Amino acid sequence: MGDHLKNTREWIQNSSTSRNDLSIEMEGDSDSTTKKSSSSRYLSPRLHSEEEEIEEFITKEELKNPKEAIKAVRTRLPLYLPIVNWIRSYTKQDLIGDLLSSVTVAIMLVPQGLAYAILAGLSPIYGLYSGWLPLVIYSFMGSCKQLAIGPEALLSVLLGSILADFPETENLAEISHSLAFLVGIISFLFGVFQFGFMGGLLSRWVLSGFINAVALIIAISQLDALIGVKFDTHMGPYEKFYEACKRIKEANTYTIVFSVCCIVFLFTMRFVKQGLAKKGFKNAKYIPEIMILVIISILVTYFFRLDNHNLAILGNIKGGFPLPHFPNLKFSQLQALLPNAFLMVVVGFVEATAVSKGLATKHNYQISSNRELVAFGTANILGSMFQTYPVFASIPRTAIQDSAGSRTCLSGFLTSCILLFTCLFLTSLFTYLPKCAMAAIIFVAAFGLLEIHEVQFLWKTRSWGDLTQFTVALLATFILEVELGILISVGMCIFLVLKHSSSPHVYSVLGRVPGTNRFKDVAKFPEAEPIEGILLVRVDEILYFANISQFKQLLSEIEKMMDRSAVTTGSGSTPLQSIIINVVNIPVMDASALMTIQEMVEAYHRRNVKVAFVQMSDKIKDSFKKSGLYDIITPQYIFESNYEAVTFLEYSISQGQSHSNLDPDQMGKQQNLDIPAVRGAFDQHSYDDDDSLHHNQHFNPLTNNNNNFRNNQHLSNTNTGGYNNNNSSSPLYSSGGGAILTDNLKLEDTSDPESDDFITK
Repeated sequence: MGDHLKNTREWIQNSSTSRNDLSIEMEGDSDSTTKKSSSSRYLSPRLHSEEEEIEEFITKEELKNPKEAIKAVRTRLPLYLPIVNWIRSYTKQDLIGDLLSSVTVAIMLVPQGLAYAILAGLSPIYGLYSGWLPLVIYSFMGSCKQLAIGPEALLSVLLGSILADFPETENLAEISHSLAFLVGIISFLFGVFQFGFMGGLLSRWVLSGFINAVALIIAISQLDALIGVKFDTHMGPYEKFYEACKRIKEANTYTIVFSVCCIVFLFTMRFVKQGLAKKGFKNAKYIPEIMILVIISILVTYFFRLDNHNLAILGNIKGGFPLPHFPNLKFSQLQALLPNAFLMVVVGFVEATAVSKGLATKHNYQISSNRELVAFGTANILGSMFQTYPVFASIPRTAIQDSAGSRTCLSGFLTSCILLFTCLFLTSLFTYLPKCAMAAIIFVAAFGLLEIHEVQFLWKTRSWGDLTQFTVALLATFILEVELGILISVGMCIFLVLKHSSSPHVYSVLGRVPGTNRFKDVAKFPEAEPIEGILLVRVDEILYFANISQFKQLLSEIEKMMDRSAVTTGSGSTPLQSIIINVVNIPVMDASALMTIQEMVEAYHRRNVKVAFVQMSDKIKDSFKKSGLYDIITPQYIFESNYEAVTFLEYSISQGQSHSNLDPDQMGKQQNLDIPAVRGAFDQHSYDDDDSLHHNQHFNPLTNNNNNFRNNQHLSNTNTGGYNNNNSSSPLYSSGGGAILTDNLKLEDTSDPESDDFITK
């Protein structure tokens, strides 16, 4: 076994020394190291991704030596300012991609910023201010290269709900700046004290229920502007809906017609863009339908003077450069704002984490949850001094920025320049923009937040527990206040974590015991050696929403360590080509785990890394089939034992081809199988899903759905390791082997129940 495999085993042993306090620290693109912590215990294992640890910038010892201090600054500066890393390798192609994406996003952000400020109950100009400085700060400090931050619908409706509780005599804009300052402080402290793990504490389905409820609240909140009737700002969503139906006769005809036309236009453009994309028009997604609507609305209103027919318009918007001003945070307001600031940080960060992790996976780089919190915190703190309200990531604009070709965080900086130019010189152009057009933009955007496919997935997989979480979060948020909905959603997730997290031990990396066919935990058994080109992992606890992200990241870290060890030792060994996941200890999986595993498998397949599963229970197999994951894996990669999976995949690696193309005779020769005996024994039989035998059907043990000859029996290793070596006359194995093929085609059990490869059914 090469040195790189030994190094990998040592790394796994070190990372498993304290499973209760697991953390993985990585610095930029440099080698990762492990750090043991004994000062705290967590509900579940704690994982830190790239650049997680917020360490002291320069230590006292380093300050005493100028050379060491300079070296420390050079080493740690990229951790605090990621721009230092990517700017060194910035290319002309990067600039083109960033420039195109920034213009595309700016065209979308200008009308959205105006609309979201109105949604928050503020003057439209504050939406533009909030899309300026925070983008500049994040472009320097953010680790997600395609993330678009700024004003967004969810936080805007939360802000509007908070400001509605203050009397009209208060300066609401000043309160929003103070809230942004508090949000920034909390986010910054969360990052410094490494609370980035909280991004994985909220269940996907609880968050989905909350977002769907907020989407409905946003849509209903625009009804007054859409029909031209004023409502009481303290009404709940169901009360507003009832009021709109009751007062429809008082509606302004011009406003209703204009609103309907705007909504129809926006929805129609969605279908048109989708249709064009299907026909091969790749640039169809860049059509700026929102900006087109804004321009048409302004022109129609101006030339036909619809404002004289009681069609409400934005009017004069006071632009100019936002002068620096420290938020006037009053102690009397602190009690009301602090809990809301905390809730906004949780919701905003969870949303941002969900989208940024997806982008990092797609573009093959790492993000740091803790440093993202620091970046968001700094953006809100400094932004609050330039008249912004709380901002985090915008999911729709992030999707546009990514698809438009954004390569680095510079795209956010360029977008901010366009926003600043608009604030300084172009605000007068929006004077005749109808408020109902803004309401239509928000109304349609709210429907974009609805996640109907998530409910369909839960129903299809029969995940009643997750569906209950979704429903409770949705109803609590919609019927009660938004703040109470957040508290109930977060409380429910914490309760679920407390209930399910009984053991922090998530996985074991298995290696082969030399001279045997036994596989043991390499962290506990020094003699067990990792398998070249194959990562064999046994999951040791139920995978669910709170730990599935950790498991995914752990696989990535182990893979990186294996590849790094191979490079540093210069062994020229085989890179990772296959992953085997033993799920014998998992009775069930929730919908979050199923969906994440599906995303993992698809990501590995795109890299030509095979993924196999071992010892899958009937319940897990049924869940895989219902979710479609079974077809993605394909039955050829589901095995009944570690030995079978390793044997087949090792041969696949050696031949440089997929398992489905393996030649049985070549396989038999390599494994010293007596091919005539195998043919004679198995050609007339086949196993179905119920482990029963069927005669007169062709059966190939190398391509059958079960991938093995071991169904309907117990199979394991002997106490001395491996299979029964005394059975040299076995018709199945011409030399070695301990599984005895009898006349009724069952393999007799000569097993040790303590073996990691023991199967019970």
